[in-house]
Amino acid sequence: MLKSPIRLWQPLVLMVVLLSLLMVFLTLVFESQIRQMHQARLQQLAQLGAGLVLHAESSETGLRSGALAQLLEGSQARLQILDETGRILVDSRGERGGRVAASSPELRQAMASGIGAALRHEASLGEVYFLALSLSQGDQIRLVRVSEPNAVLTGALMTLRFWVLLTWMLGLFVVLTFWRWLRLTLENGRRDAAASQEVQVVARTRDLAMLQRLGSLMSACTTVDAACRVMEPIAEQLLPGARGSIALIRSARGLKMVTHWGGGWPGPREFGSEECWALLKGNTHLSCDEGIEILCEHQTQPGSQLCIPLLAQGEALGVLSLMFTDEVQMLAGRAVAESMAEQVGLALANIRLRDNLKDQAIRDPLSGLFNRRHMMEFLETQLALSERRQEPLSMLMLDIDHFKKFNDTFGHDSGDFVIQRVAKELTEQVRKSDLVCRYGGEELAVICPDTDATGALDLANKLITAIAALELNHNGQALGRVTLSAGVSCTSGNPVTLELLMKMADEALYSAKQKGRNRVEVAEGVLPQVLASLNFPAQTTEPG
Repeated sequence: MLKSPIRLWQPLVLMVVLLSLLMVFLTLVFESQIRQMHQARLQQLAQLGAGLVLHAESSETGLRSGALAQLLEGSQARLQILDETGRILVDSRGERGGRVAASSPELRQAMASGIGAALRHEASLGEVYFLALSLSQGDQIRLVRVSEPNAVLTGALMTLRFWVLLTWMLGLFVVLTFWRWLRLTLENGRRDAAASQEVQVVARTRDLAMLQRLGSLMSACTTVDAACRVMEPIAEQLLPGARGSIALIRSARGLKMVTHWGGGWPGPREFGSEECWALLKGNTHLSCDEGIEILCEHQTQPGSQLCIPLLAQGEALGVLSLMFTDEVQMLAGRAVAESMAEQVGLALANIRLRDNLKDQAIRDPLSGLFNRRHMMEFLETQLALSERRQEPLSMLMLDIDHFKKFNDTFGHDSGDFVIQRVAKELTEQVRKSDLVCRYGGEELAVICPDTDATGALDLANKLITAIAALELNHNGQALGRVTLSAGVSCTSGNPVTLELLMKMADEALYSAKQKGRNRVEVAEGVLPQVLASLNFPAQTTEPG
């Protein structure tokens, strides 16, 4: 819709220019045709005159001027028969014996090439057009010359230009009338559209504000659950009357629904990525598009449904599924739904990125265990809790026996496999409240909150037994068995520094190495507690 009346002059000027160019073009075309017809008419008269000459010679009757005059009856043309010297033999106007200059351009051209034409000024007639033909009669040459005042051609051209001008003025009138009708139509349409546009602007502004609020809140979320709680009420406001759900990709296990709104969701809670057309295509999929209904396999009910992939930097994170009451509502809400999906996709990507960065910061990339840095932070926190609650805190320092020799024998790839397998077994054997970490190299550590020395000793023996029972094979090669040595230290609820607890466990581990490996030793300060527990049951929860 045009915003300003000034812009309406642009199509008007364009139409006038095009009309004028069309008239000029037609004028040039018709003028060219008139000139060609004029020349062809004179040439035809000359040929008829030549025919009369030949007929007169063959019938041995003289050619009379009356025959030429009859030939030119009704025209202003003049036909003359000349000899090669320019003497007039027969004239359509009855003149005889006169002479024409043989040097005339049209006569020279006719003598040279058989036909000649020239336009020149005559004293009594003004501009006159001449055309001459040459004839050979035995040893004689006859020239047939036709002349006509150029005013005849000019008059025809002026008549043409008059009608062209009249047509142009009529066309201009039609253009101006159409332009006036167009201007009134546009102005009326603009006034009618202004009211509805204002309503649309208000609604769009509201949607944009809601989307901005959604993006702001979701960017502050640190977990997927928090993001879902934020999104549900806003989604109901953005798409009233629609039911929706979000399913996220869980690696090779396909997709799992994490939230839904607008009532119960009829689709499955889990499904494969190959069951959704939106994920297969990489863009929005409408269940009914241009009269063709193609439902995703995870959509169990027919109807107007919309699936939008949740993308971030080209990677699919999940899918937003929406169910509408009818196709009109689906098409009207598509743009808002796609904008919402974009916000949700970016927020989920940020959450996943933060989780990945956090995981990389606190986990060892080879074993998947927590790293030394996280262990120190966790241990410091647990020491403070142990002191405040007067609860025991135990620490196990573990070392894979003869690991350097094992590396030298089987190679570093096999050594890495052993570390990974041992880490997996340790994680499966301890409690969820315990922390298993890789302290460095082949040295591992286990932090056991609310566990006394006896419980820690039992856990260490359990771990050593479990590792010794492993049968390791890597790339079809039997690696034999590996063993662990362990050192145990415990706070017993007494104030102990982090450095002292680690030193006690490390010294106990060194003692286990010195005493033959594949065994566990308890720190010297902790040993009396273990001995005492042999007579009194330990007051801790059994690890594992």
